[in-house]
Amino acid sequence: MERDYLAENVVYLTKDLGKCNISQNLFQRFKELIMGGQLPAGYMLPNENIVSDMLSVGRSTLREAYTALAVFGFIRRSKAGTFVNEIDNIVNIAPFCITVENSDLGDLLEFRYMLEAETASYAAKRATPEDIADLTFCYEKMIESKNDVNLFVDYDSMFHMQVSAATHNKLLMSTMIAAKESFEKGIRLALRESLTQNPRAIDVTIDLHGKLLNAIRNGDYQTAYAIMREHISYVNLTVKYG
Repeated sequence: MERDYLAENVVYLTKDLGKCNISQNLFQRFKELIMGGQLPAGYMLPNENIVSDMLSVGRSTLREAYTALAVFGFIRRSKAGTFVNEIDNIVNIAPFCITVENSDLGDLLEFRYMLEAETASYAAKRATPEDIADLTFCYEKMIESKNDVNLFVDYDSMFHMQVSAATHNKLLMSTMIAAKESFEKGIRLALRESLTQNPRAIDVTIDLHGKLLNAIRNGDYQTAYAIMREHISYVNLTVKYG
């Protein structure tokens, strides 16, 4: 009988996981287990439905964590299953993370404006039905959380990460993942404050995300590009001027 390494570490993976940034927390814990050898190279993780049940998280949350793990080289996903990689295969993009971390808010806003419009365009060209389902889930959660700014911004962030995942371009995804933590420390903190002061901005944000979702669903890459630019421009103005 094969050893079930995941089952042995369920307590660590789920303890005090919280209600916000769950996918990011899972990413960090999986990374630590892989780096520490508790999830050894070659180990095949159980089916996503099984893992979701074991960890008591949604499949979209788990998939977002898996996307980050795959981009950084911790795991590889194929039709045969999801496997833990050799440590030597892990992608090292720390220098970029450090550069982003030391950038000021204005630079981060401009960087996001340039990056995410192209990301939305590629997502519209390549999104699978599963990608659309994940984006729809995040969008519906944004609507449900419109009266809770902190939770709203968390699902907003998750939506954008799912857009990058829908490109199926590892470089775009790794760039978004590398920048995510700094976005949260800079842009998202400022956005939380501005949304609290201007609740109408939440309705505008929901409307733009709905239009973006429809454009990606319809494969309309030009509209997806334009709406994302409009959305990021609005966020930039909101963050800068409230």
